[in-house]
Amino acid sequence: MSVSKRPINQLTLPVGLRRLYDARPSRILPLCERVKMLLDDPDLTNVKIKSVDLFCFPPLDIPQFSFLNPFSGFDKSETAPVVFQQLFLYHRSRYSSFIPIFTDGWKSAGHVGCAMSFPSDTQSYRLHN
Repeated sequence: MSVSKRPINQLTLPVGLRRLYDARPSRILPLCERVKMLLDDPDLTNVKIKSVDLFCFPPLDIPQFSFLNPFSGFDKSETAPVVFQQLFLYHRSRYSSFIPIFTDGWKSAGHVGCAMSFPSDTQSYRLHN
């Protein structure tokens, strides 16, 4: 090895075990031995450092997105279901090129739940008290 006083040089595989490892076809050496082989020839002169931006936005900068909610002006308990149906049909015909996502939430005496529906999938969750 290039540096003889490296702490890893003190850890050596006994000769008998080395012969057994060499005789095996699978031959997966212990980690210490594999690390020593890497440290012998690290080839650090040809290392290319590549930076990768893991986040497309800074951690505290929340991206903004817009959504349409035509039902926001209506109270669910005071509006007839037919009004919601007509509004829904009008909204879907006007924005037919958009991807529809439906959400709903509910609360009862025993639990709280929510559901989301996408064109390819529907998910629902329930939280117990």
